[in-house]
Amino acid sequence: MTHPAPQKSRAVARRLVAALSVGILASVLVPAAAIADTPESWPIAPPVSGLQFLVVLFLIPAALFIVITLLASLPSMISDKGYEPGQSWRSEAEWFGGPSKGVEGAETATPAEIEAADAERGGTSGTW
Repeated sequence: MTHPAPQKSRAVARRLVAALSVGILASVLVPAAAIADTPESWPIAPPVSGLQFLVVLFLIPAALFIVITLLASLPSMISDKGYEPGQSWRSEAEWFGGPSKGVEGAETATPAEIEAADAERGGTSGTW
């Protein structure tokens, strides 16, 4: 068993100390900008009422959400291609997890083939 050279471990330790130092320094200095006062050359901002605050932060995003949702769902709401109860199904029959030949393959499958396929599967159709 070989041990790492002392120089490599020292270099790694130096890099780790440098990274931690930069991280700690940044975590102390970054919040200091939040404490800074507004520059005197900037104009004084007019006061904002509570209603304006609610409109900008809640009502405008909610309105955008509703408009985007309506624009996305409007085409499917306009078209009349959906299934309605009482009508016959107008599409091809699908069998998820069924034979690879489709629904017609169920009639041609022998019991031995079905047993062989089930033997290779685990719980919830897991294979291993």
